[in-house]
Amino acid sequence: MLEKIRDIMTRYVEVEPEEIKEDTKLAEELGLTSFAVMSMMGDFEEEFGITVDESELTDIYTVKDIMNYIEKKQA
Repeated sequence: MLEKIRDIMTRYVEVEPEEIKEDTKLAEELGLTSFAVMSMMGDFEEEFGITVDESELTDIYTVKDIMNYIEKKQA
């Protein structure tokens, strides 16, 4: 899952995929705005076959948070 998340994230930030780790902070380390995160979550919807509820995204700060969110939605 991390590989797919990295592939999508590198469309939004200019870092090498291997620099994106589970504890990487979206805003502080990658400089992602809330708009960019929303756009990225749309890509995750397509890739992982989930539906993202915007109101649930307030607790997503790290790559691990994204992974947990996707896993929860797929269950």
